[in-house]
Amino acid sequence: MSVDAERSIAGRTAPIKRWGRFFALCAVVLLMTACAATSNVVTDEEIVTNQKPMATYTSLLLRDFELKRELYDDGDERQGEREQRYERIPAQLTEQIQRYVKARRVYESVSRTAEISSKTLILQGKFIRMGRFRITIEALLLDGASGQEVAYFRQTLWDVLDTSEAVGRLGREVADFLDRIQYK
Repeated sequence: MSVDAERSIAGRTAPIKRWGRFFALCAVVLLMTACAATSNVVTDEEIVTNQKPMATYTSLLLRDFELKRELYDDGDERQGEREQRYERIPAQLTEQIQRYVKARRVYESVSRTAEISSKTLILQGKFIRMGRFRITIEALLLDGASGQEVAYFRQTLWDVLDTSEAVGRLGREVADFLDRIQYK
């Protein structure tokens, strides 16, 4: 083959290669956006056992969720910074819940230190699983006057890559639960 023929063939295949790469990149981007749009939050269980309407409660008292050390401790003695981050998660979750619930204006008072009355709901909970790719929590709502459980909520968050983002999403999910049960 002559040099001119080789240049002619190479000149025609270069744009084809570029378009092929372009279409491959577009396909990857479309697949990634489709995956991002799917939900990775699973509401395992949601139960309301209260006899009176939930809308009769006017204040919400938030307590930090319990996070046991064995859920995030893998036995490494050098965990310093990682351990401190995990110890802050319950307080961060409570702050996120407080922020989202206050924004919705469902309750007249949303606090971590409010006085308990007959119109107060107490939110408390615990972390059940704290793994590399999922977090599961249980939340209880207690009647302020009697201390009896009036609602239960269990939530699993999958595909957890960033714990701080996950805490924000869990806070939003708990606030959604509190909003949903108002009319039960």
